[in-house]
Amino acid sequence: MEGLNFHHLRYFWTVARKGGVRNAARFLHVSQPSISAQIRLLEESLGEKLFQRSGRKLTLTETGQLVMGY
Repeated sequence: MEGLNFHHLRYFWTVARKGGVRNAARFLHVSQPSISAQIRLLEESLGEKLFQRSGRKLTLTETGQLVMGY
């Protein structure tokens, strides 16, 4: 899990709590691509998908739910 940082976890948590990248980006005052990139890096470092993407809607996968529990 090399390269994991606070932004990965903060952005993941915020996307999960706010219901999507757009709302998380507004809340954190960062760009949507920045949020998406951090989530992608976190998923790559874990080797698991954290969100199930359906159009613009994101829902937590089982792994995502487990990570949210921490």
